[in-house]
Amino acid sequence: MLRQVPAPAKEVVMATRQPTDGSSDVVRPSRTDADRRRQRRVIASGVIGALVVVFALINLNDVKVHWLITTGQTPLIVVIVLAFLLGIVADRLLLARAKRKRERDPEP
Repeated sequence: MLRQVPAPAKEVVMATRQPTDGSSDVVRPSRTDADRRRQRRVIASGVIGALVVVFALINLNDVKVHWLITTGQTPLIVVIVLAFLLGIVADRLLLARAKRKRERDPEP
């Protein structure tokens, strides 16, 4: 015997009517504050990423680096990229820790 599965609910999109040249109305989805924030965040991330890439490409010289175990010559771009990635990892870990703390100890 086959069981019927209900169809998934359709997404509801809010829309506003904005007249163009007076001849007809065009329906455009309205943008929420969350969409605007998300768009600004994506743009800011892109700009910061581009700046990091440009900065790294300008600094292609080999530098002496004291790693934990050894010392050696490494292109500065590698050092910059590693520092950038370590910063991202540290940021994510600290944000996750703060989120867990907020969930565990909610404010009154």
